[in-house]
Amino acid sequence: MRTHVALFLAACLAMCVRGGSSQDAPWVKDSSWQTVTHAKGVCALHGVCGHRADKSGLDCPYNQAGSALDSQAMQKLEDVCPQLASEFGADGKYCCTVEQIDTLTKQIQQASTLLVGCPACDHNFKHFFCTLTCHPDQSTFVNVTDVQLTVDTNRTAVKEDVVFGLLNIKAIQLVGGGARNFQEWFNFLGLIKDKQPTRIGAPYQMDFPGEQNTPAGMSAMNETIPACWNSEFKCSCGDCPDAPACIPPPPPLPPQPYGCTAVGLGPNSLSCLDLSLLLLYIAFLLGLVWAALHWRVFASFAKRHQANGADREALLEDGEASQETAEHGGEHLYSSLEQCLRPLFYRLGVYCGEQPYKVIALCAVAIAVCCLGLLRFQVETDPQRLWVGSASLAAREKAQYEDSFGAFWRIEQLLISTTPDTLPARKLAASGLPPIVVQDRVHDHIRWLFAVQAEVDALSVPYTNSKTGQAGNATLSSICFKPLGGACAIESVLQYWQMDADTYARGGLSPDFCFGHWSTQCRSAFESPIDPHTVLGGFPTDSSFRSFAQDATSFVVTYPVDSSPDNRDAALAWEKAFIELAQTRLQDMAAEANLRLSFSSERSVEDELARETASDSVTVAVSYLVMLLYIALALGTLPAGVSPWAVLVYSRVGVGLTGVMIVGLSVLAALGLCSLFGMWATLIILEVIPFLVLAVGVDNMFILAHALQQQDPSLPTPERLGRALAGAGPSITLAAACETLAFGLGGLTTMPAVRNFSLCAAVAVLLDYALQMTAFAARLALDCDRVQAGRLDCLPCLKLSHHKLHPYSSETAAHSDATDAPGTESMTRQTDQALAHMPAAGAAPPAAAGAASSAPETADLPEVPPPDAESLMPSHAGLQHETNQQPQGGQSLTGRVKALGRSLKGAAQGGWSGSGRGGGGGRGVGSSRVYGVTPALHWYMERVHAPLLAKPAVQLVTLAVFVGLFVLSLAALPHVSRGLEQQVALPRDSYLQGYFTDLYDVLRVGPPLYFVVPHIHMDPQEPDINTICSVGGCNDASFVNEVSAAARDPGRTYIANPPASWLDDFLSWISPGLPHCCREDPQGQQCPPPDQYPCNTSAAACADCATCFTTGPGPDPRVLPHNRPTLEQVQAKLPWFLKAVPSAECAKGGVGGYNNALQLDASDPTGIAGLSSGQVAASSFRTYYVPLNTQQNFIDAYQAIRDFTAATNKKLGIQMYPYSIFHIFFEQYLYVVRNSVWLLGGALLGVLAVCWAFTASLWASSIILLVVAMILMDLLGVMYLWGIQLNAVSVVNLTMALGIAVEFCAHIVHAFLVAPGGRAQRMQIALQDMGASVLSGITITKFAGVLVLAFAKTQIFEVYFFRVYFGLVLLGASHALVLLPVLLSLFGPPQRQSIGQLV
Repeated sequence: MRTHVALFLAACLAMCVRGGSSQDAPWVKDSSWQTVTHAKGVCALHGVCGHRADKSGLDCPYNQAGSALDSQAMQKLEDVCPQLASEFGADGKYCCTVEQIDTLTKQIQQASTLLVGCPACDHNFKHFFCTLTCHPDQSTFVNVTDVQLTVDTNRTAVKEDVVFGLLNIKAIQLVGGGARNFQEWFNFLGLIKDKQPTRIGAPYQMDFPGEQNTPAGMSAMNETIPACWNSEFKCSCGDCPDAPACIPPPPPLPPQPYGCTAVGLGPNSLSCLDLSLLLLYIAFLLGLVWAALHWRVFASFAKRHQANGADREALLEDGEASQETAEHGGEHLYSSLEQCLRPLFYRLGVYCGEQPYKVIALCAVAIAVCCLGLLRFQVETDPQRLWVGSASLAAREKAQYEDSFGAFWRIEQLLISTTPDTLPARKLAASGLPPIVVQDRVHDHIRWLFAVQAEVDALSVPYTNSKTGQAGNATLSSICFKPLGGACAIESVLQYWQMDADTYARGGLSPDFCFGHWSTQCRSAFESPIDPHTVLGGFPTDSSFRSFAQDATSFVVTYPVDSSPDNRDAALAWEKAFIELAQTRLQDMAAEANLRLSFSSERSVEDELARETASDSVTVAVSYLVMLLYIALALGTLPAGVSPWAVLVYSRVGVGLTGVMIVGLSVLAALGLCSLFGMWATLIILEVIPFLVLAVGVDNMFILAHALQQQDPSLPTPERLGRALAGAGPSITLAAACETLAFGLGGLTTMPAVRNFSLCAAVAVLLDYALQMTAFAARLALDCDRVQAGRLDCLPCLKLSHHKLHPYSSETAAHSDATDAPGTESMTRQTDQALAHMPAAGAAPPAAAGAASSAPETADLPEVPPPDAESLMPSHAGLQHETNQQPQGGQSLTGRVKALGRSLKGAAQGGWSGSGRGGGGGRGVGSSRVYGVTPALHWYMERVHAPLLAKPAVQLVTLAVFVGLFVLSLAALPHVSRGLEQQVALPRDSYLQGYFTDLYDVLRVGPPLYFVVPHIHMDPQEPDINTICSVGGCNDASFVNEVSAAARDPGRTYIANPPASWLDDFLSWISPGLPHCCREDPQGQQCPPPDQYPCNTSAAACADCATCFTTGPGPDPRVLPHNRPTLEQVQAKLPWFLKAVPSAECAKGGVGGYNNALQLDASDPTGIAGLSSGQVAASSFRTYYVPLNTQQNFIDAYQAIRDFTAATNKKLGIQMYPYSIFHIFFEQYLYVVRNSVWLLGGALLGVLAVCWAFTASLWASSIILLVVAMILMDLLGVMYLWGIQLNAVSVVNLTMALGIAVEFCAHIVHAFLVAPGGRAQRMQIALQDMGASVLSGITITKFAGVLVLAFAKTQIFEVYFFRVYFGLVLLGASHALVLLPVLLSLFGPPQRQSIGQLV
């Protein structure tokens, strides 16, 4: 298939006789030059009449028949114009001479450098100019319209045009000056160089008016040219994507409508998930309505049983009991695990009470041993090591890339943007701001940028090499990246003027011209074209774009710095000075010009993160101090009737300090153990784990203190402590085991920061649990003895007299109060005697009780026989039910000493301590009150909270509200975004805040993307070369063609350009079609192109140089078989190619563009790793991403490249991998959802297993699991509403939230399991017994500390800590203290009991 080209050429020939240009030469009055005859066989031009002052040859007007060529000229014509020579043969009359053929060959050679990879393109381009120059019928389509005289002058050197093939753009944009169609291309080629700012172009004006404007007597040139898929001149799909064999990219996907259209909803309506959840919630509400309507029937049914002395709770309990008996054949025994734990805890408590100092000393020694590991402690701040494991794909690829090609450059960047106040503002850009490119005598921003560059160039910083100790001065020139070894590869608009202010001031090149001719005529100082997209910003990318000069509002200046280890010290020193310069002098210059300046350096993020930690350390410390003050306040109580001095005795500041110290020591010991085993710490560990352990530890402190307060104060302190641990220990152990397992399972994740956090948190929770059960228990025993002795808190060496403690009471009353533990009620002797006669299991003998009450010191108390387990478990004998009122379980069942300041209304038989309740014998009505935070919370739980939740209407509303929140959170779950905005991770006052905002706002070019192909076999017998390359002869579905095809669909693949292929350029460079590229002398040494030193200074220097290879039949070693070099030829010439400098005669040199494209190895004889054994060990192919402006853009782009890589590798059978500098930071987001599901799901299953083992009730364990899962789901909903993204930090917070959620729920469920009575009654008992501890120990304590974090200077604290913790505290408290009791009262498991001896 062939394509026909028709065009008409009108040539204006300039015959210079004096001046060097058409503007200053006199006009010729003779009209003999005119093209009068337009006929076949007649020329319009023939021969060279002379030269311009710039040595450009000028053709002669010649309206006669052409002439035959001699054999030498004919051979040259056949070499450069084979189709024309074949068509007319040796007998043809051609309109050119041998001199014209030589000039044509030289000029075509420059373009062939770019087009040789596509045989059809190369052939057609050559044939076009061959036809214009030599066609025998030239006068039929060429008309000379004007001439001028010529004059010989002194010859001057010409600055040749330099064109590179390394730009990842179409060749037509290079050889056509950015032309977008054939007419613009012709206009560019025909524009006389005198009208070109660079004086590079045609020596005379050539106009291409088009076929429709053909003058009379002339016809359009109508030549047949082969299509790019012609078998003889076939090009690859990368150069000829419209070939039938090439698969076009799929059309862009239409936008997916949001809405459940499958059921008839509109495109922007509810999604199918939202609709399903809505329907389920409506069904749930209908179920609640049905339950409410049938509640009256149930209530009337219960009333019929009241006449028989049974209320509704009794009826339910009887039903449950009968069902349990039928199913299990008898009594529900508690788990065997807890049966074993209770005696152990009892013995432990007794021992801690008897030997408190010894226990504390042993704990201190153990902690000290663990802390020895801190000698190996180190904090990791490198983001790459924090969030991506060394075994991850991105980390392996990064390590492999750096091993092959070295580390990527260090990047320093300036962003200069206009503001509404920028002058002049006569014409605005499309964005509404003044354009940045303004050439005004007063407001010339490019001239201003030259002044900024002068400040940067003048920056000189002393430094010392850390390896050698040698001192030096670091400047930009000494540390920058220099691809060609000369000028720095600075990406700046100033490169259009060679970074020279004088060149710009001369006005030879306008900015607008260079923006359109950046690839050909406005080259940089380091000899590489500068794409305006990389140095300008703020312009639109849609149809509203007019031009760079009109719409660009920003300059983007990028300084690549050499990242080699030897350059690191100098680079760091210079970067620090660069930041100081930008913050001071450059900011002042920007303010004077009404411009906005933002900047960044390679070290900026790490410096700001370090500053962030220091800036918020005070905030974190204040947060912990507030929690400490509350703990000390909440633990203390004050009995009624004592003097103000009693505060000094009954306060618990010392106990609170001890508890907080235990938390701190637990964290230190955990860090020591983790460091001992080689785990590094993170800032998250240092900031989050203390908060987590404090939440767990404070709750345990309140539970243990409360359990001890419930014991009979007449018992010896060791006995009371043993009973307290036996009662509260299983509940605390259950929560600690669940949390330890949940965090331990988090250690299975692949994210290092999350893994280390989870493991360290597991160890810290475990150590805190151990210290709470030993050291803190011993400290409680000492504090009880201190209070009984009337000694001051924190100053136990001082003691208040009875008179100062009880100035208004009798000595007996004072003595009685002194012996009571804080938070208990003083019982009258009459009440004690009455209770002594009640048949209470496990009650202390009256003698023992009396003896205990008569001695103030524990050491003088008589021995008390240990109770059996039966005495510490619930007893149903004597259970009283009051008709028509809410049950007062705490009043009628437990006999514990109250800390709520209320009066007991009755006494019952039996005692229980399953959840810290009970102790000795039953207690009766007390008369004294106790004041404090904890008693107030107990009063609230008993009198307000628990009775309110027992009301059916409240329960229905509670279920509706919490299930509604859960459904809304499920609906919001798909909308929780992934990522971590960089601004959030930095201090609010960081200079990088403005930089990242401007970066996403103004940048119009994406990050560089490298495709690395390892182990390319260079033997032409292997398929690798044709599988990779894209020039003629390569596979249609080759690697480079696949990437080029992907670049045609950037919306799907995020690839902006075809790749720069060193293999394509090498095959072109070595081709005989480019005779000035690969050249060698008779000794086999490499020769440079004719326009490079020494060939351009002395013709004799390169007279013996010849083209490396020729065409023709083999086996001549200088012949390329099948147009592919042999392995030996590759091994010899590929190193030459990498050392070849691009120039006008040969733009395919590898220096600059491919310096780091191949893995080098000095030990290999060729200098290229693996080449001596027949393969290139690793090589990269560079392209670019499309502009990425959001976190989601980066994530989607990385996912798209992953998908493209996998599909291409599978299709071609290669092992290519992608690399870009941001990949390692964003890989976590590809798997963060999956990792979170596995992490949290595994932890939830672990919690279920542990709860089941401790409670022997799958029913109870499932309720804990349900509520914890709802807390986590609702927390995810809060994350969506509050704009908190899903990332490694939030995964850490969710893991921590799971542990605290277990702490919220486990104690209440455990208390419910062992409480006697019906479900509603047991729910109230559980709230009375554990609700206050949960409310005080976790909720209020954390709420007080979290509020302080709202004032953090760093957004990451405010967003990821304050918001998450605030939501966690509210959700955890509401679910544990509102929803969970309702669920237990309606669907709670049956009671569990235990038998056996404690000792």
